Amino acid sequence: MVVGTIYPPTGCIFYQLVYLQIYTHEPGWYDLLTWMLEHSPKLQVLKLVGKYSINPDYHVLGWEWNEPKSVPECLLSHLETFVWRRHDWKGEKEEEVATYLLKNARGLKNATFSTGPIEPGQLDKLKQRRRTPKKLDGVLKASNTCHLVFKFE
Repeated sequence: MVVGTIYPPTGCIFYQLVYLQIYTHEPGWYDLLTWMLEHSPKLQVLKLVGKYSINPDYHVLGWEWNEPKSVPECLLSHLETFVWRRHDWKGEKEEEVATYLLKNARGLKNATFSTGPIEPGQLDKLKQRRRTPKKLDGVLKASNTCHLVFKFE
């Protein structure tokens, strides 16, 4: 299932959903992520996709992520693969989302974070990209078999 910005239906549970892709450049993606985690008990693959932009100032403004009230069932027993493509490492909130998933996904086997190219003159972006993987690599993961991968696209 691939979703953009939608208002999730109330009372729905996606018992058959095993693959979910959410675009993180859409306003409200963080609310959709929380809702889908809570309502997709058998989710095995979660893919978050950012937007590659040569504009260094591009990012979704004014967002606040609230982690689920309790750890979703999919994180406790089914999620095996987490991919975040074109992750820009721009803010602490994105790190919070990644950290939450790593800390709570007990069966996670692979977590891959990829970023877009760095344009000339964006040295600050390079520094941020070096800092964040170190932080995530140091997170106490729920799965001791989780393989972390950081790469450039």
